[in-house]
Amino acid sequence: MPMSSSGEFSDRSDRVCVIGAGSSGLAAARNLREAGLEVDILEACDDLGGNWNYPLPVARVYRSTHTISSKPGTEFPDYPMPASYADYPHHTEILAYLRGYAEHFRLGPLIEYGADVERVEPSTVTGPTRDPCWEVTLAGGEGRRYGALVIANGHNRDPIIPEYPGSFDGEVMHSADYKVSEILLGKRVLVVGGGNSGCDIVVEAAHKAEEAFHSTRKGYYYIPKYLWGQPSDQVASLMHALRIPMGIQRIVANISLRLFMGRHRDLGLPEPDHRLFESHPIVNTLLPYFVQHGAITPKPDIVRLDGGWVHFSDGTSEAIDLLIWATGYLITFPFMDESHLNWRDGRPNLYK
Repeated sequence: MPMSSSGEFSDRSDRVCVIGAGSSGLAAARNLREAGLEVDILEACDDLGGNWNYPLPVARVYRSTHTISSKPGTEFPDYPMPASYADYPHHTEILAYLRGYAEHFRLGPLIEYGADVERVEPSTVTGPTRDPCWEVTLAGGEGRRYGALVIANGHNRDPIIPEYPGSFDGEVMHSADYKVSEILLGKRVLVVGGGNSGCDIVVEAAHKAEEAFHSTRKGYYYIPKYLWGQPSDQVASLMHALRIPMGIQRIVANISLRLFMGRHRDLGLPEPDHRLFESHPIVNTLLPYFVQHGAITPKPDIVRLDGGWVHFSDGTSEAIDLLIWATGYLITFPFMDESHLNWRDGRPNLYK
């Protein structure tokens, strides 16, 4: 078994190691403490907040990012968000909220900043509960043996860059590196990918770019942030609370969406290949609006890149200045062998 650079691991088998001081790591640490366990939080960066801390290198939020879930669906149940927050808080408010959460539950002293985890391996040594321990090696070579481990390192680290025939000579970037809309000014911009980030960015392109194109492989349901005057996720939560059957929920939601945006085919948008709620919907009020105004041109999948041109599966082609891949991320745990996580089909197959 690999050892730390010193060849020894300090014994912390009576403690839990939490890797990451983002929203998940902080919540895990708080609840472990509530259960009476001692916790160390190892954070590679010099501040907490992870994805929500805009200046950090691991953050994937852009300057304009707001949440896509409203306050009741975003806040921790034991620490409500301030009443002054908007229904859909800005990323700066989320970071302030996480700072407040850490202070309220006295998590700050548990966090070790600059503690980059290089390797995690199961140990042959058992802890006080006779369960196997985990041996954690930090980038500086220090080794520690913990009784339990929580991995909360985030899943937005390794961008997926798709491959298409040909090559592109213009500017290329992944949404992971997108921060401010000024880079779109005066350009013919193509955003590839139908997730929430891709839709947000192409909406910003509708404001800033000379022309904005949006390429998706399939159709999606676009859920506005408000339905019937309320945040849409709160409307959905109410229907769940009232135990309204899913079939009826789907009928009500489909009628609401038809009234809101019309039919997909009338907008030039591809029809979804699944029923509403069978896949994660896209929460975006403005994309259908800008499509209706001609400020966003929907495009199907790419078939070929050709210098400054992009050719699509419907036979059309467009000259593009800036191509933005909004194509998601690989799920990776660079410090740990995948065999320890029951890895299947590119992700851990864990209990629940």
